[in-house]
Amino acid sequence: MSLTKEQVIEVFSKGFPESKAVIEDVGNMRATMRLPANAKHLRPGATISGPAMMTMTDAVMWVAIIAEKGEQGFHSVTSSLSINFLNRPKHGDLIAKAEIIKLGRRLAVGEVRLYSEGDDAPVAFSTVTYAIPEIKN
Repeated sequence: MSLTKEQVIEVFSKGFPESKAVIEDVGNMRATMRLPANAKHLRPGATISGPAMMTMTDAVMWVAIIAEKGEQGFHSVTSSLSINFLNRPKHGDLIAKAEIIKLGRRLAVGEVRLYSEGDDAPVAFSTVTYAIPEIKN
């Protein structure tokens, strides 16, 4: 079951009603989100903080999973997240792009690349595994 972008946005808002992140695209085991940066996302030196980047990594992978799995994906949880910070992000919007590499019945494994808006070089690279619960009727 694949969900439309509009359906994914609705599900995301239920799970994270206070999030300021914007879902830009979903589909074909991929998702793209944008975090409009503001002062609470910055660390000294006016760069996006590591916790903000990790949050976006986790969120965009969850969005990619719910787009593919629907309600079952809504109840999925992170089981592993590894991040490599590659470049200092600029003070500006953070773009997160997820790709699901393997989507099984119980696990989803994917990669996430984070970018500063307008830059082609990633600022971080992550691998993420999610546990997907079995939904019993």
